[in-house]
Amino acid sequence: MQRSPTASDSSQRSCVLLIDLDNCPHEILDLAETAQRYDLIIAAHGSREPRVPLGLATVLGELVAQRKIEIWAMPPGKNAADFGITFVAGRLAAEMPGNTTFAIASKDRDLEHAVHLLQRSGFQASRIDSSSHATPGTPSPADISLMACQLASSLCGRGANSRPKRRRALHSVAKARAGTAEAGMSALKELEATGAIEYVNNIPEYNSSLLKCFAAKAPKKKQKTEPLPLQKLVTPPAQPRPDEPTQLELFP
Repeated sequence: MQRSPTASDSSQRSCVLLIDLDNCPHEILDLAETAQRYDLIIAAHGSREPRVPLGLATVLGELVAQRKIEIWAMPPGKNAADFGITFVAGRLAAEMPGNTTFAIASKDRDLEHAVHLLQRSGFQASRIDSSSHATPGTPSPADISLMACQLASSLCGRGANSRPKRRRALHSVAKARAGTAEAGMSALKELEATGAIEYVNNIPEYNSSLLKCFAAKAPKKKQKTEPLPLQKLVTPPAQPRPDEPTQLELFP
């Protein structure tokens, strides 16, 4: 874990962005561009380390060396990144000047509490939906993978068990319905990034309209073949009996 900025470092900064990488892992891809709009960016994550493309690693390394970006690796545990963000917000509130503006990028509404604490301390603070400035507009089904569309389709199914009620249960479902656990979590992160799935107190909230939009791209399951209906046998009409006397009279 890197050290937090000192009071002398913080006094020259007025715009701070705190990122929940567990909830918004795609934000790691936009840090180089985001750093142009903020004076200090601190991103926290739990046990899952964010994946950084090789081409971006050098740029991020330079920004870290310039102390414009800090990556905090929190100890493993439930809501580890949330606790890290709240701790950093409280520490910076004691070090930053009163005109500092704080922004917390996360889809987790639990971090609204940290925003309110900053506001009560006299700072301008807000929680932003990271996708609102990372990817404008609602993504189309063509923007996400086929695996994510298949997961969305499974969450649109009928029955009470089609949509898990807890985050951990949703993770298990995503892993089970994909080829591998990594593929399932990757598909789930795509749906989270689009706003199709959000969390409140670790309880998933599903955007049915978005899920149905993505599910429409998923390949349809093959329907079971049904036997062709047999034509009903038609009884031929009765033929009239001949009028020959030999057949009409049995005895002379």
